[in-house]
Parts: sequence; structure tokens; C-alpha cells
Amino acid sequence: MATIGVDLGGTKTMAVLVEDGTVVSKAKKPTPPTGGPADVIDTIVRAVTKVDPDGRATAIGIGVPGPVIPGTGVLPAAPNLPGWDHDVPVGDLLSERLGRRPVAVDNDVNVGTLAEHRFGAGVGVDNLLGVFVGTGVGAGLVLDGRLRQGPHGLAGEIGHTFVAFEDLGSGGLGRGELEDYAGRRSLERRARRLADEGKPTILFDLADGGRLKSRIWAEATEAGDQLTIGLIDQAASALAAAIASAIVLIDLELVVLGGGMAERLGEAFRSRVEEELMERSFAGVITPVRTARMGDTGGAVGAALLVAEHH
Repeated sequence: MATIGVDLGGTKTMAVLVEDGTVVSKAKKPTPPTGGPADVIDTIVRAVTKVDPDGRATAIGIGVPGPVIPGTGVLPAAPNLPGWDHDVPVGDLLSERLGRRPVAVDNDVNVGTLAEHRFGAGVGVDNLLGVFVGTGVGAGLVLDGRLRQGPHGLAGEIGHTFVAFEDLGSGGLGRGELEDYAGRRSLERRARRLADEGKPTILFDLADGGRLKSRIWAEATEAGDQLTIGLIDQAASALAAAIASAIVLIDLELVVLGGGMAERLGEAFRSRVEEELMERSFAGVITPVRTARMGDTGGAVGAALLVAEHH
């Protein structure tokens, strides 16, 4: 059986054709930076047609950047997509354009976690949390071998759990959620605030007026920049605290750590999170943290796997 998986991101859209668990064709298109949902849907259709020009695939799965209303295929307002300021029935729109084939829709991090569970770092484990640290902190949850969405599509969203009682202060620095400490966007805001207060750092010199991408954080860490090291240490601690809480709440066997920021910071960051997680362990239970293995096709492969989950 052939299925198609699509990973819809803010900058790129990737489609893969999967047969018997193997990617046989893939296509990448830039996600339109302007326009609206119709332009994004057009881009997805073009990518799908490129990987499957004869329409052999029986169904399509898609991972989207935001929580999907469970069972509906509807993606509400999505800030990373152009003009996406209302509920959009992604599943129905795509099915209409793609020969009325069934279309399964879920959050991009959920499908990335599903791919890690079936083919990546989580093979052989039935209860795991996939944590993806990038611009924000997204996560997906597999329990008893099944991807869980929950009644509101929020299952596993560890980035929005609280690791501090109080707000991080004025100026939009956050409410004390994990994402406020470990997401790249929030880390940049905090670094800027500290630099404005006179704390020395090479971060903004390395960025040369641009955004503080994951690569910049890794370079500043390697160069021994103390402000960067302090913020990354705090990010690792916040991750360990949130993951430790999840482990005692739902009894997990494994944590898979991925996302652009975690990948760039590498093994040192993974082991730092795992070390502190061990210190916070309850009842002597040790839950390993493994690096995600699926790479940039993980989201699309996971989306193709969605089809079986939904049927």
C-alpha cells in the first residue's frame, strides 16, 4: 500500500511517497510567505502531485504547525502560515483537490513523534514523549503504542506546562512556561534584555544583525560565552523539570529529544538534560533521553503513518 505524508512548515513544505515503510519519492516546496490558506493548499497539492503523479497513493496524511481540532482535520489560526487567522478545514480542502482520497491531519510534532516511535529512536518502546526544541517547544505523546491527541488535541504539549510560579517579568518575557525558558524565540528575548542591561555576550555579534538561529547559540556556547552558557543551562534545567513531572504523571519509558535547537546543541545538551532528569527521578526510576533519529523527513514520514492511525 502506498501513502503520502506531508510536513507543512512555516518556510518549507515536504511531501513523501511511502511504500511498505520506505520513502520512494520526495519533493520539497517553499511555503508561500504571503497570501493566505488557498496559496498554502495549492503548494501542498503541487508537492503531492510531484511525488505521486499517477495518484497511486490510497490516502494522505499531513502534519501542520498548530493544534488540530481532533477528528475534524481543521487547523485553527496558525501564526506561522500566511493569512491563517481563522479555522481552515485542511483535510476537506485537500481531499477535494486530491481525488476525494481520505486525508488525515495532525500537529507536526505529533507526527514527528509517531515517526520516531515506529522507525527512529523510539523503536521497541510503547510509552514515550517526543520533545522537540526549536523556535518553541513542541511535544508528542505515545501511550500503549498509540499516538494520543486527547479531547482537545493538547496531549503531550509539555512546552506549555509551567516550570515557574511567577511571570518572568514585564516586557513579554513569558508566564513561566517551559517554552519561556527553552524555546529559541524566548531565549533570544531574554538574551537581548540581559545585553541591554550591560551583560557582555558575543551572541549578537555572531548574528550580525540577524536572528539568533540555533547555529549562533551553538557557536556562542562552544566559544565559552558565559551569558549563553547560563541561559542554555537554565533551558536544560527547565526541560528536565517539566519532563520529570510528565514521567511521574504518566509513567514514561523513554524521552526522545529533537528539534533544531537540540540538534545544534548536540550531545552535551542531551546529556545535560538526562543528567538532571536522573537527579529529579522518583522511586529510583531512570528514564533515558535519546536523540531523535529521523532527521528532516521525520515529519513527512510520520504524516504518512497517520493514515493507518486514523483508520
